[in-house]
Amino acid sequence: MDVAALAGHLRTLAADFPSPGLAAADAHLEAAQAELKDAARESNAEVGLHRLGTAREKLADARKRLADAAGAVDDYLDSIGAGAAASSSRAAPTGTAPAAPAPVDPKRWWTDQINELCDRSGDADPQNVPPTRLFNDLLRCAADGNADGYHKRLRDAGPGAGVKLPGLAWPLVRTLAAEHLGRTPGGGDVGTLRDRCSAKVRSLVPRAEPDHIAAALASACTLGPPPPQDGEDHAAAARTAAIGPALVAALHRLGKTDRKA
Repeated sequence: MDVAALAGHLRTLAADFPSPGLAAADAHLEAAQAELKDAARESNAEVGLHRLGTAREKLADARKRLADAAGAVDDYLDSIGAGAAASSSRAAPTGTAPAAPAPVDPKRWWTDQINELCDRSGDADPQNVPPTRLFNDLLRCAADGNADGYHKRLRDAGPGAGVKLPGLAWPLVRTLAAEHLGRTPGGGDVGTLRDRCSAKVRSLVPRAEPDHIAAALASACTLGPPPPQDGEDHAAAARTAAIGPALVAALHRLGKTDRKA
């Protein structure tokens, strides 16, 4: 392996540092912190807010260290003449190196994915909405059967707030599923819950397939991350965000009726 190839390999490894996973973990911790703050207002008991705050601080420190490490790799490669510019100059004469893909516009991909999922069209009117407010707005739209409002609010909020919706939705999905079933839900209940919720979810998110709804339910009921689907990170992120509040509304409508024996 020549120096240019080795440099490219190192750069790829640095890009694979688990920053997206840490960002997702921080979003879940933020949602949990918000719920604990609400609980603390109603109770004098110690609910561990300071510990959660410490955990988020350590997570932020880890993300900074990863960014520093990735920067150090770039600096090292540049110092030995094997940086991005050197690698590209070596590859240029062959004429076989593929062109670098254009950077992804997060607002554009979010708008496209939400439009497709909701089977609607239109450009986003960007709104800076906190995740909790967005979640509550979507629940109201879902309760009213307002599919147009659900689509517009989700699309206009953008990925910044949108990708945090599962962290707010999953605890409620699990709680409502337990109320409906009369016991703590598990992986074996996913099929039943999916069948009972699909119609309501798809009235708001028409392109949500049964497998997508089942994956979201499995993630909520087992408190695990949703499994990767089709290798499409952007599509999966938008899909999970769109399904979350719709699932909460569907389960709330089911309530304690038709309990499974």
